[in-house]
Amino acid sequence: MAFDELGKESSQQPEQDYTVNATGVVSRTISVWIRQIGQYIIIFGIMAAAMNLISFLILVAMFERIGVLGTDPLSYFVNILTLTSLPDLTLIAVSLLFAIVAFVINAILGGAAIKYALDDYNARRGDIRTSFSHSFGKTFNFIAVQLLISLFNAILLLPGFYFLINAMLLIDISDPFNPIFPPGSLEMMMAGAGLMFVGGIILIYVSARFAVALAAVIDTDLSAIDSLKKSWNLTSGNVWHVIGSWILFGFVVAVLGAIVSTLGYYLQPYDVVIPTIVTSLLFSALNFIFPVVLYRDLSSRVKESSLESLMI
Repeated sequence: MAFDELGKESSQQPEQDYTVNATGVVSRTISVWIRQIGQYIIIFGIMAAAMNLISFLILVAMFERIGVLGTDPLSYFVNILTLTSLPDLTLIAVSLLFAIVAFVINAILGGAAIKYALDDYNARRGDIRTSFSHSFGKTFNFIAVQLLISLFNAILLLPGFYFLINAMLLIDISDPFNPIFPPGSLEMMMAGAGLMFVGGIILIYVSARFAVALAAVIDTDLSAIDSLKKSWNLTSGNVWHVIGSWILFGFVVAVLGAIVSTLGYYLQPYDVVIPTIVTSLLFSALNFIFPVVLYRDLSSRVKESSLESLMI
């Protein structure tokens, strides 16, 4: 398969210099976001904040729980696990219905944010209407990539999680200061912790290899599987660069989130929900700009001939 067939719609301009170190990836991400922050709030932030608010109202009105539901597959499952430790079928059913709608909206908005960033990065010619029009045609592949990555993560973490949960169910904590550990519970807990550690290490590696798959979906005509393959090929030999960029980016996002969270201290019992809504309004688009900058950085490191040989 020739490389030109894998990137028919590529918006990358070869004359631009996109190769940067980890610090450059993060600084350019912030720069792209700041110079068009209003557009990114319109494209993604407003609806992301609205979806968090709607999920909060659903949980409070129907289940008397304070929290929000994730709008992408991985965060959804994490939120469900934190909201209930028992199989609350009504909560799961309602949240699943919300999640299906949220996944589609998130894919359309996220795809539009990526398309806008692809066009705007350096060239500064992003268009909101064009971005949404382009994103609609990529929604299925966008969701498919998210689900496949979430499935990989689940396969890696579920064995350890299973052992840990079963170990916790065996332990008698009626007296928190003097818990009773039945025979085999400690061994099960250690096995679970070991599996979680190994799974976590592999997850970091796999996630790094798939870091730019969503950008590939929006930038090319590739299917979900081929987008994952392209991300895997682009990150070959650059895993530590991707992980380093991730760490720096995560630190910056954490600092921004911490600044907003300090305001939530005075908003109890909504000290988690309101900062989450504000954070999603202002900063959520960063999660789609970052892979664009990284995608172009990685693409610029690989000569077209090298990519062509990798894609055959």
